[in-house]
Amino acid sequence: MPPLKTSKAISRLQQQQPVFGALQAIPSAALTEITLWCGFDFIILDCEHGVLDEPSLLASLQVISGTDAFSIVRVKAGDFGAVGRYLDFGANGILLPDVRNVSEARAFVAAATHGAQGTRSSSGNGSRAQRYGLAGHQPEAALLLAMIEGSEAVSNIDAIASVPGLAGLVIGPHDLAADLGTPGDFSTATYQAAFSQVEQAALRAGILLGSRTHAGFCVERLLAAGHRFILTSGDIAALRDGYRAHLDAVRGAQSL
Repeated sequence: MPPLKTSKAISRLQQQQPVFGALQAIPSAALTEITLWCGFDFIILDCEHGVLDEPSLLASLQVISGTDAFSIVRVKAGDFGAVGRYLDFGANGILLPDVRNVSEARAFVAAATHGAQGTRSSSGNGSRAQRYGLAGHQPEAALLLAMIEGSEAVSNIDAIASVPGLAGLVIGPHDLAADLGTPGDFSTATYQAAFSQVEQAALRAGILLGSRTHAGFCVERLLAAGHRFILTSGDIAALRDGYRAHLDAVRGAQSL
């Protein structure tokens, strides 16, 4: 049996080329499909703030797996039990929110690791990630991405970045700014210094670096600093803004 192909987007990421993704919080495989047809390289399926249930999550993962894109599941902060479960579902990677210290980073890696070095339970070679036990398939290593969202994490950032098995750091700008006491304000010296500290730690450790575009941090700024995992959109905002724009256009035409 031929092995599952490595997605082209993952291959580009491994070659230090940028990839651009969208966040999905609404449970719909059709929405996943539309997102991919629009050309995004990855989709983050949001189990932290979204309303995704497991059947809809699985359906979206199945849609993504047949494309050149890759899937990331964002679990709830500290939900280490979900890490192995969603990898068994076939997710290419896990995004763990609010990783604050080395202990949490190590627990994250352990939760994705089988055997004596980890805490992930064996699926008996019967998971979707293992093609339900069919011979000839070796699943790829998971992309384990730690979200950095607070001052405690920034103070421990070099130690976090050095944890073996961690694939990268993803900065959560809104939560980071709020934790630093300036919610919604990304222009302060404190925020910019913290953001830069995380960037430098990821580059020193030779791991992936990512964030989302936000005020003062356009895609050009992120790319120049070494970001290669870049979140650019989300389903709720895209639908909200699209609906508003369409309705405003009709109402404006009606008033002419």
